[in-house]
Amino acid sequence: MLITLQSHNEVIEFIANHSSSPPTEIRRPVLSISPQSLASLSASIAATSGQAPLSLLVLLRRIRAFLSQPEKGGWRVWDTTFSRHLSLLETRIEYQQRSVKGKEKAGLPILASACPGWVCYAEKAQGDLLPLMSNVRSSQGIMGALVKNWWAGKMGLTPNEVYHVTAMPCYDKKLEASRSDFYNSVHQTRDTDCVLTTGELDLLLRDLGFDPLLPSPLESGNPPTDLENPISAPWPELINHAGSSSGSYLSTIITHMSSTHTNPTRVITREIRGSADNVEYLLEDTVTGQVIFKGSKCYGFRNLQNLVRKVGKETGIGKGARGAGKLSAAVAARRRKAKVGTGEIATPATPTTDGESTGINGIDMTLAVNRDEKKLDFVEVMACPSGCVNGGGQMKPVSGKRKAEVDEEGYERPIPDEGVEMEEEMRWSTKDWVAKVEEIYWSGLPTPPSSPNPNSSNVVKGEDRLGTADQLAEKIIEEACGEDEEKRANFLRATFAKVEGDVLGGEGGVTHEAVKW
Repeated sequence: MLITLQSHNEVIEFIANHSSSPPTEIRRPVLSISPQSLASLSASIAATSGQAPLSLLVLLRRIRAFLSQPEKGGWRVWDTTFSRHLSLLETRIEYQQRSVKGKEKAGLPILASACPGWVCYAEKAQGDLLPLMSNVRSSQGIMGALVKNWWAGKMGLTPNEVYHVTAMPCYDKKLEASRSDFYNSVHQTRDTDCVLTTGELDLLLRDLGFDPLLPSPLESGNPPTDLENPISAPWPELINHAGSSSGSYLSTIITHMSSTHTNPTRVITREIRGSADNVEYLLEDTVTGQVIFKGSKCYGFRNLQNLVRKVGKETGIGKGARGAGKLSAAVAARRRKAKVGTGEIATPATPTTDGESTGINGIDMTLAVNRDEKKLDFVEVMACPSGCVNGGGQMKPVSGKRKAEVDEEGYERPIPDEGVEMEEEMRWSTKDWVAKVEEIYWSGLPTPPSSPNPNSSNVVKGEDRLGTADQLAEKIIEEACGEDEEKRANFLRATFAKVEGDVLGGEGGVTHEAVKW
């Protein structure tokens, strides 16, 4: 139902009615595009045209120049990295607040909640773990507050006089936009009126006659800051956030912990079962050897279910708590084995960020046990394998085969449902295609280290941009919320509630252990 109501057809109808509506009934349209969507669009354009990928900045500004035309609706077009910046700043604050509570009071670990697919699963099947969920709004949630509250107020508009559309990498963002936290009951409007997937945005632009290869005079220089100007950008564009292409939540916490720690630190990573989608990060004091922080990146439902069990055992919360006794016994056994230099700690060397290695010959056994015993503090959780760049709403791989089934968006499926050996958990995409999107996403950014083309014009570089974003974020929050803590919470935070049902976790329903994703 949400896919039908929130589609590119709704936006086409809005544009058609926009030109014929009386001035008093016109709603100001705003389109907010996620950087993952821009990267996916750029990859698709490059594959179909045979030309080099467009940088995210060039593509964003070409879309802005096209849609800002009155006959196309007079849209304001922005990216969502500034709203993500606010989300990351608030996540850091939340982590500091919950660290005071500690694990004994369900303060930690914090489970990131930017992925609506994970949130939906947690509310339906893992209600006991909801106290651990981060209450910080996602970038889409904060973007809705920025557009409908702060920007609308600056323009002398009420929230219901703005029509806000977002372009996101997955369908579940439509569900997120429909949550009660993001509905203004006074003005009877949602913070985000319509969510388009990347594929739906592509259909919209094609229906309107957009040519992504046509240069625009807006591509160079900085956009005007005058809020009345339809091509203005009220905040910095495409802000760099080192870490992951799924929001950089874990990296933000690690960076904060490292920068505020007294002694030098290093980050040690270890893949669980050899999976790049299930990685633990340990922040270690290089002087004392103490592990001061332990985080995890957990992508894909298969890894997610294991995470649920692990968190349950460590905290005593939820269904996973039933194995806590076995976990404690296993840790105790590893400690005994460590004293004689045998057992699971004698694992292959693990690369660290400073180029060193760890293993039985490279580290004191006590330090190895400390790493093993340390409980999780923060987890970046995403339902899709490879994270947001592989969202279900992204552009599909461009294939030479033209006779295939068609999906909900009108795109040909890259591979049939049956009779073909598919890459694990890559039903709608391929690893090679996701790698291309990931490469374009990071083009010109400082991370990950293997990112190519460091001289790309993808974004304007400079640490001062982050400082500028920090100052602007503080100013906007002050203007929107003042000293009112309740307003601030409504602007930046959300809540979650257990959903009772007969499918997952309800009376007589299916347990999460029995679900096949």
